[in-house]
Amino acid sequence: MLQKLKTYGIIAIVGVVGYTVFFGDSGEQTADLGQVLDRTEFVLTKYQGHLGEQGITEVSNKEMGEFTEFYTSVLNSEPRFYDTTLGLQVQQDATFLGFADANANGVQDSSEGKVFTVEIDEENRRLIATDVAGNSSGLRFSGTGFLAGALIGSLIGRQRAAGVTKSSFSNRSVTPRSNYRAPSSSRSGGPRAGK
Repeated sequence: MLQKLKTYGIIAIVGVVGYTVFFGDSGEQTADLGQVLDRTEFVLTKYQGHLGEQGITEVSNKEMGEFTEFYTSVLNSEPRFYDTTLGLQVQQDATFLGFADANANGVQDSSEGKVFTVEIDEENRRLIATDVAGNSSGLRFSGTGFLAGALIGSLIGRQRAAGVTKSSFSNRSVTPRSNYRAPSSSRSGGPRAGK
């Protein structure tokens, strides 16, 4: 019996190695969560400022659509940190879902996988980015000014309507943005980095 298990184990290892050699690594590229956080903070701050300048106190579907377009353009701005064009959807619970938008049509097709999510943690005043491997990094924002404004108010309202409470993220363990190290395959740069 032990001999059979060893034989099956060797066959399994050879099979995995052979598949990887002939068909390549099927794993998705890992997102640079630092860039995701930096660019998300940049977009939220800039768009909130834009709405404030326009005197907008309630975010309509039109403004949310414009925000999503702006966010998507910033995620894909140079220098790029992900090889495939990124698409973005704002979920019902205000989670930002980034996906590999291979055909750049802004719609997540069945063959286009999730790349990251970003959530707003109101109680701890932070953004939490998570990649498909389950790695999470957080970026704290100082003061209460970031939580003010029509855009954040609308997003937090979506969270409440979806059952996400103020303390839902309290036990969430993340790597602080200041300690986050991007995967070696990622690229650096972006609006916050100034590169």
